[in-house]
Amino acid sequence: MSLGRGRKIVLLGMMSKHPVAGVIWQTVHYLVGFRRLGFDVYYVEAGAFQPSWLLVGRGEDGDRSAKAAAFIDGIMQRFDLGDRWAFHALHADGRCYGLSEVQLKQLYRSAALLINLHGATVPLPEHTATGRLVYLETDPVTPQIELYDDLQQTIDFLEQHCAFFTFGENYGNPGCKVPVSEHFDFRPTRQPVVLDFWQPHSDGAGSTFTTIGNWQNPGRDVTFQGEVYHWSKHHEFMKFLDLPDRTNQALELALSRCHEADKCMLESKGWQVRDALGFSTDLDAYRSYIARSRGEFTVAKDQNIRLRSGWFSDRSATYLAAGRPVVTQETGFSNILPIGQGLFAFSEMEEAEQAFESINSDYEHHCQAARALAREYFNYDVVLPQLLAYFGLPRFASSPRGRTIPEVEARPFPPGLVLAPTSRWPTTLPEETVRAVLTAPLTVRAGPLPRTSRRVTIVVVTLDNLVYTRLCLESVLAYTEAPDYEIVVVDNGSLDDTPAYLRSLAEANTHVRVILNDRNCGFAAATNQGLAAATGETLVLLNNDTIVLPGWLARLVRHLDDPAVGLIGPLSNRTGNEAEIEAPYRTYGELLAFAWRHAEGTAGERADVRTLAMFCAAMRRDVYERIGLLDERFGLGMFEDDDYAMRVRAAGYRVSCAEDVFVHHFGQASIGKLAADSKYGALFHANRRRFEKKWGVRWEPHRRRPNHRYQQLAERIREVVRAALPRGANVIVVSKGDDALLDLDDRRAWHFPQTEDGEYAGHHPADCTEAITQLEALRVKGGDYLLFPETALWWLEHYVDFRRHLERWYCEAVRREDTCVIFALRGGESYNGGADTNT
Repeated sequence: MSLGRGRKIVLLGMMSKHPVAGVIWQTVHYLVGFRRLGFDVYYVEAGAFQPSWLLVGRGEDGDRSAKAAAFIDGIMQRFDLGDRWAFHALHADGRCYGLSEVQLKQLYRSAALLINLHGATVPLPEHTATGRLVYLETDPVTPQIELYDDLQQTIDFLEQHCAFFTFGENYGNPGCKVPVSEHFDFRPTRQPVVLDFWQPHSDGAGSTFTTIGNWQNPGRDVTFQGEVYHWSKHHEFMKFLDLPDRTNQALELALSRCHEADKCMLESKGWQVRDALGFSTDLDAYRSYIARSRGEFTVAKDQNIRLRSGWFSDRSATYLAAGRPVVTQETGFSNILPIGQGLFAFSEMEEAEQAFESINSDYEHHCQAARALAREYFNYDVVLPQLLAYFGLPRFASSPRGRTIPEVEARPFPPGLVLAPTSRWPTTLPEETVRAVLTAPLTVRAGPLPRTSRRVTIVVVTLDNLVYTRLCLESVLAYTEAPDYEIVVVDNGSLDDTPAYLRSLAEANTHVRVILNDRNCGFAAATNQGLAAATGETLVLLNNDTIVLPGWLARLVRHLDDPAVGLIGPLSNRTGNEAEIEAPYRTYGELLAFAWRHAEGTAGERADVRTLAMFCAAMRRDVYERIGLLDERFGLGMFEDDDYAMRVRAAGYRVSCAEDVFVHHFGQASIGKLAADSKYGALFHANRRRFEKKWGVRWEPHRRRPNHRYQQLAERIREVVRAALPRGANVIVVSKGDDALLDLDDRRAWHFPQTEDGEYAGHHPADCTEAITQLEALRVKGGDYLLFPETALWWLEHYVDFRRHLERWYCEAVRREDTCVIFALRGGESYNGGADTNT
C-alpha cells in the first residue's frame, strides 16, 4: 500500500483519559520514535471521552478540558514536541485547545498517516475522509471475536480505517485460536521503545521482582464458542498465589483497584503489595521503580493466554529496555520472541521457579540479554520502519524540499546506535554502543577518490579511545565524497588496540596514512606532526571524538573560497562556544536525520565567532604558512585553540562558523580522563595563565549563542527558587560559568566550582573529594543551598560519593528533574569534615 511520502504523522491517543505513566510512556515512545525517524509528529485527542478525575481530583469537576489540555501540553513540552498537539473537547463544547480547529483539519488533510492508537478514538468524518486512518490495537481478542460474531457496530467502526495492526503477533499462526477475519487484514506489530529512555539505574538492581497493574478490572470478559474468557488479570495471579512460598525470590505487586481484603490475602501468602497510584502518575517515579527492580514477574489476561494471541506487554518491554529480566505468562509470544535469555515464558508454577533460578545463577548475563533483546526486537527503529514500510513510507522522512534521506546514509553503523553518553569526565558510552562499534566490519572507501584541483588533508590525533576513533574515521570514509582528500592520523602512544586498527585501516584505504608515536607528545605537537606531513592545499584538524555527516567536507571548505576567511569550523552539539546549537538527537540515525534537515535550510551561511574550538577546523595552506604551527607550550591540550584563533584574527583574517555544516562532538573523551586523577584542573589553570601572559589579556569563558530551550530552563529555575527558597538566601549553583543561572532575584547566587575571587573555576572538580571540599568551604562561607540545573544532573551520577555525601548530611529541598534539584545545606545534622568518600 502506497500513501505517498508526506512528512506528518498524527497520533490519536487518550493520555488525558488514562493519565498514568504506563499509557503516557506507551504514547511517548510512538511520538518520539516517529520524530527520531525524521517525521513531523503531532498528538491529538478527539475521542469525545471525559478527561480522568486524576487530572482534576476525585469529586471535583472544574474545567476538565482546560486541565486536560494543560496536562497534554506539559507532556509534549517535556519531550521537546512543543506545540504539536491538540485537544478537541468533543465531550463538552467542542472547543479546540493547542491547534485551532482550522489548523487541526488542515493537519488531517496533509498528514501521511493518522494512527488511531489503541483503537480508542471514534473516527470523525475528517479522519475517514483522508483515506489514511490506521487502526492500531494494543489489546487484541475482543475486536476479532466481535467480528466473528458479525457485530455490526465493530464492522462499521473498523471500515473507516485503511489498515489494521495488532499486538496479537501470533494472530493467524498455527496454534492461535483467535478467530481470523475474512474482511479485515490484521497485521502484527509490537510496542516500540526508545531505548535510551530506559538506562539501567546507576545504583544497580534491587532484590525484588515487581510488576505494575490493576488487581481487578471487571466488565470486559468475552464469550467465544460458548466459553467465557476473562479480562481481569487477578484470575491468573490467583493460580500462582503460593509462588512466594516456593521460591527464595522476593516478589512485589504494585496494584491499583485492590481492596484491603485482597491486599491482606496476598500479603498472607508472602507477596509484597504497594499502591501503584503512589508513583504511577509520575513518569520519572514509574521509570525509576522499573529500573530499581530486579526484574519483572507478571501474568497476562486469560483471553490472550488460552487463545494464544501472542500479545506481549508494553510495560514488560520497558523492563527489558532497562536491562531487567522478565518472567511472564506464555501467550504464544515465544513463537516470535526468543526466550531463555533475559526473557522467560511460563505456564506452570515450576516453570516460573526455574526461571528465577536460572536468572539468579547468572544475573548480569540475563540483564545484558534483556537489554539486547529490547534493542533487537523493540527499539523504535526496528518496530516503526516495519509499520511505515507497509504504506511505502521511507525509513527517514522527506526533507522540507521533498528529497528523501537515503537509507544508505545509515552506514557504517546501525541507525539505532545510541550516542548519548552514560557519564562524562571522561565521556563514557553505553556498553552496547561500544560493543557494536568495535565488532563492526572495517570500513573500506568504495571507488576511486575524485581528482580535484584542491586536495584536502584531514589531520586526526588519537590517544586510546578506539571506539571514538572508529566512529570518527569510518564516518569520514563513509561520508566524504568530495573533494579529493587524504587522512593523516597521528597516534600519541596508544596502549589499547588503536595502533593495530590504524594499520589495518591504512592497508585497506590507501589515502589513510598513519604516524605512530611511542609516547604522548601532547595535542599541539601531534597536530603539528600531521600538518608537516600534509600534502593538501586545504588543511582540516579533526578530533577523534567526532562523527562527520554526508557532504560535510565539501560544504566546509567552500567557505574558504572567501579569502577573508582564515579559519572555519562547523556547528556542533558540544563545543562550549557560539558554535554550539541545540541538537535533540540521541542515536546515530537521529543524528543523520537532524544534520540533513539542518543543512537543507542553511546552505552557504556562516557567522564570525571569537574562538573556534579545534575539534574541527579548516584553513587554506597559505593561512597556515603565514600563521604557523600550533603553540606546543600548551602541552597535553587546552587553550591552543584560543591561542590560534587570536593569531588568525591578529593577522587580519576572519574566524567563522559554517552554519550549513554540523559535526557531532562527544567532548571530554580524552582530556576528560585527566579529571580522574586530578590533573585536569592543574592543566587548565597552568594553560590559562600561559595564555594570559602571552596575550596580555584576561581570559574570558567562551560566549554561547542564545538557546530558547535553555532560556526557558533558566526561567523555570527562577520560578522554582522564588517559590521554594527564602529571600536573601545564598545559593550555590553548578553553573558551568553561566551568569544567567545566577540571576535568582533576591537570592545571592555563587558559581560552583569557583576560584578564590568567586569566578567560575573553568572546569569541573577532579574527583568527589575535591567537590566535597569546595562545597563545604562555600557552606562555611555562608552557602545555604546547592542547586543543580537539569543540565548538570549528570553530576549526581558521575560524582557518586559526592551524591552520597549530600544525601547523608543534607536534605533535598526541591526535586524537579526537568528543571533542577536543590539541597538545603542548613537545618539538619552538620558535617564537620573527615573522610566521606572512596574516590
